Amino acid sequence: MLGNRSPPTYKQLATGTGGSASSVSNLGSNSKSCSGHHYQQAYLGHSHACYHHQQQQQQQQQIQQQQLGHHHHHHQSHSHGSRTSLTPTMKRGKKNWGSRERSSMSFLIVILFFAVFGLIILTEVFMIDERSHSGLMAMRAGGGGGASLGGRMGDSMPDYDNVKDDYDLDDSILSDNKLGFIQFRDNKLKIQEAAGADGQRPRYAGMLLNGAAGGGAGGGAFGVGVGGGAANGLNMPLIPWGQLLPDKVEETLPHFPFGTAPSDGAWQVVNGTRFKFFVYSAYFDRRDGARLVRVIGATKTRGPERVWCRFWYGPTPLNNSESSASTTRAKYTSATVMARVKIIRENWNLKYSACFVLCPVRAPLLDVPQYVSVVSRLRAPPGNLLTLRNTDHDADFAQPLANVSGSGTGTGDSRRPLPHPPPSGEQIPDRMAVCVKPFHFSYDQALYLMEYLEFYALLGVSHFTFYNHTLGPRASCVLQSYQRGQIPGNLTAFDLEPLPPSEAANNATPRVLKSLHYQRPTVSILPWNLRMLSQKEIRTEGLFAALNDCLYRTMYRYKYLALVDLDEFIVPRYTDTLNELLSSLNQRFRNRNTGAYSFQNAFYYLQFADDPLASSGIPGGNDQLGSVRASLVTQRKTRRRYKLHPQKQRSKYICKPEAVVEAGNHFVWEFSPGMGSLNVPPKEAILQHYRVCEFGGNDCIKAPSIMDRTTTKYVNRLVQRVDAVYRHLRQRCDLPALPTLPKRPNAQSEMQHKEKPKLLQKMRELNAQQDGKEQNTSELCTKKKKLIATIFS
Repeated sequence: MLGNRSPPTYKQLATGTGGSASSVSNLGSNSKSCSGHHYQQAYLGHSHACYHHQQQQQQQQQIQQQQLGHHHHHHQSHSHGSRTSLTPTMKRGKKNWGSRERSSMSFLIVILFFAVFGLIILTEVFMIDERSHSGLMAMRAGGGGGASLGGRMGDSMPDYDNVKDDYDLDDSILSDNKLGFIQFRDNKLKIQEAAGADGQRPRYAGMLLNGAAGGGAGGGAFGVGVGGGAANGLNMPLIPWGQLLPDKVEETLPHFPFGTAPSDGAWQVVNGTRFKFFVYSAYFDRRDGARLVRVIGATKTRGPERVWCRFWYGPTPLNNSESSASTTRAKYTSATVMARVKIIRENWNLKYSACFVLCPVRAPLLDVPQYVSVVSRLRAPPGNLLTLRNTDHDADFAQPLANVSGSGTGTGDSRRPLPHPPPSGEQIPDRMAVCVKPFHFSYDQALYLMEYLEFYALLGVSHFTFYNHTLGPRASCVLQSYQRGQIPGNLTAFDLEPLPPSEAANNATPRVLKSLHYQRPTVSILPWNLRMLSQKEIRTEGLFAALNDCLYRTMYRYKYLALVDLDEFIVPRYTDTLNELLSSLNQRFRNRNTGAYSFQNAFYYLQFADDPLASSGIPGGNDQLGSVRASLVTQRKTRRRYKLHPQKQRSKYICKPEAVVEAGNHFVWEFSPGMGSLNVPPKEAILQHYRVCEFGGNDCIKAPSIMDRTTTKYVNRLVQRVDAVYRHLRQRCDLPALPTLPKRPNAQSEMQHKEKPKLLQKMRELNAQQDGKEQNTSELCTKKKKLIATIFS
């Protein structure tokens, strides 16, 4: 049986040498020849031959692979051959190569990141605007017209195309390059042109230059130390802002601008700046022992340009009648100091912002000036002339007229008010004023404006300050009538204070509210023609300049100042006026450091339904008074959002003007030293804000709300005052007609309607009595006739 077995077959070794078709055929033929009767010997011979053949093929392929330098995949020469994988050595080599590549790439990325980051830091350090430094100005040592500085420091190119259109200036002013700097050479001070002979050198508008070689130590030409000038890398000594120019230099500057009328409350341009720069008003700030001229202006938010303050001194306006025009011109003198521009904080990151231009009046060298001009080029004629307010010569603080001639027999009036400093502390009149941001979008809500003025007048406000950017004809007529005092001032109505539920249950007697000290409010309307695009270049017509101007304008004249919008009312809960509220708060908290009182905001959305009481008329009044009540927003909208805004979010405040340095929209940005703000509890008073939903639509009324009728305690007095003003100004100001009230049944018919069921019941009783008797008596008939007449009347 062993002799009958067939010889075993063997698979080819998986050498991966990849035999060709010919080798496969040869191997097959050899295997066939190896079969026979003596299969063991034949098989041994065949395996040796196959082994040697495969060894030769592997050696040849390895030589070819080494020569080509590539890795190939090999296939079996057997019919069951398959693809082979890389050897361990080849796998290790490939893996090591990929790891090195990835590590090199990661290292390169890290190096690149740090390089870019370092470049940004270096750019910020070396290219930062030099004008943002702490009010110090660089002074170049040496001559040469400033060419060694390598360009105008800190200035950037204007980012609008036509400067003339924005400034509305003459070509002669715009093309004037002779503005330069002050140079000290050969022991002589002179004005050097800002542009070189070739006209290509940069202009140093407003830069004070000291040409003393080397910038050595000592007082220099300006009485300040100039040592260490080389430490800043530019060989330029530093002097603080507020430094006074020497008299020799001052004599060479342009004289008093007689062609420019002094103004107080009007936007004027600062000539020669590369960006828009306007000034509005100037105030003398003497608080805490300082002597500072504070100019309200508007300019570039980041990197404002340097400017100078030119103080003007002249003859006393009340005692210059004896002087001729020529002698008056000769009597005007000037002093120039370096100014500091302080940007007001609330600017919403827009291109332009409200600002303060600060100029110290350093005693004893300088007296308080009468006028001030803000200039950017010393040799250019001033483009503005501002009257300085809050001085000892301010007409608002002047004492009664005094005879200064001694005899009093002159032909002219030789009497003039004595100079007197403004009051302070308890000497300030216990009155309240209101500041409102500029009118815009041609505001023309005349009836609401009357309600606003009269409601705050009932709250104790005696003066309003408005700024007219764009105002409609009707609203303008109403404000001008108040400004001229052309409105009636009578008030005889009174109200009953609403009782709390606990007191009403006990039948308590309500308190009678009368405005015994009511005074017709006074109004100031100031122009506001600021040539900056609202909400694109500056926030809401530059409202922060208006708020701070109003702050300093009312300072020392009113004890309290409320900064609110036209749709906001600060309403006390338990007192009748705001003055009574603040007095009560001062007595309870006894904090002498209180400089402002902050009130939380509550939204009275106009989408809420009107209060039915608003259309119920006035008790004992006619339809005219009822129509007036139905048109008043404070009486129609008595539903408010339940949740109040936290302090400093939508809140408004009443401040003591002399305690505030910088006013904001919702809170005070900067107080005088030692002063602070008091958060008024909402149970004492809140800010009632009447507006539409802040995000559009009507979803705001879905929020939790509550009925709040606090304003109804003023309804009778408010209606009488608005009705009196409306009747007086209706024809003059072409006021619109009042809304008509819905028809209401009169009291008699309403009572009869309620009594009709009782009368019918009585008629049935009479009929029953008549049926029980044989004859109709005259008394029963008379009663039935009266009942029938009453029922059908």
